[in-house]
Amino acid sequence: METINTPYDDTFRTLLQDCPELVVPLINELFGTNYTGREVVVSNENEIFLRNPEGKKEKRVTDSNLTLISLKGISKRYHLECQSTADGTMEIRMWEYDAQIALMNKEYRDGVLYVNFPDSAVIYLRSNSNTPDELKICICVGKKEIFYEIPILKVKNYTLNEIFEKQLWMLIPFYIFRYEKEFRKINGDEKRLRSLRMEYENVAARLDQECQSGRMKPITGGALCELANNVVEKLASKYDNVEKEVTEVMGGKVLNYRSKEIFREAMEKGLEEGRRKGQEEGREEGLEEGRKEGRLEGRLEGRLEGSNQKTVELVTKKYQKGDSVSKIAEDLLMSVEEVEEILGKMTVSQ
Repeated sequence: METINTPYDDTFRTLLQDCPELVVPLINELFGTNYTGREVVVSNENEIFLRNPEGKKEKRVTDSNLTLISLKGISKRYHLECQSTADGTMEIRMWEYDAQIALMNKEYRDGVLYVNFPDSAVIYLRSNSNTPDELKICICVGKKEIFYEIPILKVKNYTLNEIFEKQLWMLIPFYIFRYEKEFRKINGDEKRLRSLRMEYENVAARLDQECQSGRMKPITGGALCELANNVVEKLASKYDNVEKEVTEVMGGKVLNYRSKEIFREAMEKGLEEGRRKGQEEGREEGLEEGRKEGRLEGRLEGRLEGSNQKTVELVTKKYQKGDSVSKIAEDLLMSVEEVEEILGKMTVSQ
């Protein structure tokens, strides 16, 4: 069974990689947890190798294999898959992924192999009345049956208000899926097109509010806009008007504004850090130069003092031995005036 990646899988993975904080409210919604958003999200290895019935090794790539670490240091592993179309293989794939993830962290205790399965879920971008609320796998061991249930989140079930109220911002790039079946009608209807544009202007405005309030990083808002563009360009590629109305809003004023804001923030931060680092380096260089000059001046002064003292001693000894001033000057390569000055100071000090 070959795993086929779609642009939507790539969008999901990109969000997990670039904006990992977005997955925390999604996990709360899926598993009823109460994470605060301050947890550390660690992305684990997402490539899994299996052997098929013929013994040949095959590679599987999960959409996410991650660990949440709480402020108390407690870690929990999660596995999420983003599925655009039901293909009847989801249960098999989830079992393969989860079993391999569990084996990655196997542990032997008292001769017993312990494997800890991750909490897993599937995000369905498309769904209908027949789409179940969970996938079910029955594991039969002897006479025992263990049911393994995997919750399903259906993107189309969430209104825009719910997405923002629950901070399920990770679903924003996939919001366009709720209109997919109406693309043909919307594309040729000016009223519907205006309505679609107004809805995405609402999305843009609310993203602005989240960024302005500090609840969302500007770079996260920019990523959501850009990836929403990518999704609509793929999904509505045959419907030019639909694509145009959404991308003009999400890829125009909002994304540009966010990009400029991110750039400005980065520039300001860079300048401040540069100034601070420059001041520190300048102080250090100044201290070092001062030390060097101080050492040099000290050595010169020391040498000069030592040399002067030695000259004074020689002049004094020669004079005491009866040498004339002119002879002392000649012997020590000095001028008569320099010798007289030294002898004059010596006389004054006595």
